Amino acid sequence: MRGVFVTGTDTGIGKTVVAAGIAWLLKKKGIDVAAMKPFATGGKFFSKKFKSEDTAILAAATRAVESDEELNPVFFRVPASPLMAAQILKKSPPDVHGALFPLKKLGIKHQFVVVEGIGGLMVPLTEREFVADFVRLADLPVVVVTHPRLGTLNHTLLTVRVCRDFGLDIRGIIVNLMPKKPSAVERNAPHVMQRLAGVPVLAVLPEMKKPDYKEIGRLLEKTSIAEKILA
Repeated sequence: MRGVFVTGTDTGIGKTVVAAGIAWLLKKKGIDVAAMKPFATGGKFFSKKFKSEDTAILAAATRAVESDEELNPVFFRVPASPLMAAQILKKSPPDVHGALFPLKKLGIKHQFVVVEGIGGLMVPLTEREFVADFVRLADLPVVVVTHPRLGTLNHTLLTVRVCRDFGLDIRGIIVNLMPKKPSAVERNAPHVMQRLAGVPVLAVLPEMKKPDYKEIGRLLEKTSIAEKILA
């Protein structure tokens, strides 16, 4: 199965729109691509068709014909980690191996699958399994989405360390949410994290009032990210 797993250093850093932008760009290049979010949580259902807004965005980017259950097999209606959400709802935690089946089916049906994670790699899925465990089971390379603000070096380097501890292949880092007028810290963050992490920064994306996956895809098209992801 060919694909990429898009993770973040934290929640709320634009991981979904970046993942959708990657999928949109690959589709534009003629790749038969699918995009999915194995695990999602939220305070309410987004629509009648999609429980998670993230799944709806990913589906729009690829013009998906698959059902919500195929693109998002695990959803808990509490905005928390899957483990905590399951405990609050008094439900069983996610079946991590079971969530692999929809992914594998998409991998058979399509040439490439973009998989978006939930939060960061150490978000707990069960008492003993984390998002990183799922990525290792899926055997997918990783793209890390981070930000340039104060604290990013710690969060980014920790994420890279987790990737290495779990034996994951890191294709690169995408720095999202760069302000139009960055401070000295924000301006230098991508260069410093690349040097310290030993991982290439694939793209630096601007902060947007209304993030749009098509615009993200167009910006990514100006880089060599597609070739590096497909390599």
